[in-house]
Amino acid sequence: MKNIRALFKLIAFLGNTLFFYSLIMLVLFFSFLGISYEWWRGYLLNVWGRNCCTILGVNLMVKGKAPEPPFFLVSNHLSYIDVFVLFSQVRGLFVAKSDVKRWPLIGFITKTCGILFIDRSRKRDISRVNQLISKNINQNQGVIMFPESKTSPGVEILPFRSSLLEPPAAINLPVSYAIISYSTPKGEEDACKTICWWDDAPFLVHFFNLLKKDRFSAAITFGEETVASTDRKKLAMLLEKQIKSDFQPVIDPLKFAKTFGEKIPEKG
Repeated sequence: MKNIRALFKLIAFLGNTLFFYSLIMLVLFFSFLGISYEWWRGYLLNVWGRNCCTILGVNLMVKGKAPEPPFFLVSNHLSYIDVFVLFSQVRGLFVAKSDVKRWPLIGFITKTCGILFIDRSRKRDISRVNQLISKNINQNQGVIMFPESKTSPGVEILPFRSSLLEPPAAINLPVSYAIISYSTPKGEEDACKTICWWDDAPFLVHFFNLLKKDRFSAAITFGEETVASTDRKKLAMLLEKQIKSDFQPVIDPLKFAKTFGEKIPEKG
């Protein structure tokens, strides 16, 4: 029964994704007529994200007000599900690791939709991406990034990397922040294992297993105030502090240590 549910959800997810991708490419094709490609892309990705949450059975609980363009938004990072959850609330583009370009279907779609990719193995790539970030923050869209730079099981907030905070620091742009957490119904396997994606499970295997679930909850809290500093390291420190103060662990640290071992592995 769960496999059948997962199969139907997968078909719905792929259909929804291909439909909105086609609309985005159609808008791009007709942008020469004066249509704002960035505005419509942001709007369509927003609706796509909401539909994805519905298809996946996400019970979304939102606290606070999502930022409006132009904005620079940072969030903690637990899973690829974070992307659907955030797209459902804001109009913007993500800064993603270059590995995503190699994911089946999703990689091709994100690459052609203008998602910003960074090769973390090359320090020189940071400068290129920072220029793209500055260019893509405007009245039509914002930019979203995960300063932890990797996913985790949600025991704690990982240290923030400050390199990609140079664009907002350089112009003293206020930075918005969001905190994400997940939970599963009582009696089901912990969300840190089934929703968060941090272990050795391949993406497709983890995603198909997630599709087997009937429902799960995602809580997202948008900060009431923005954070600003002309020093990127100080900015990273302030944002990390704010997110840590409101973060609700996906699993209790003691329970995680007992269940999975003391070491907290993370995907790079």
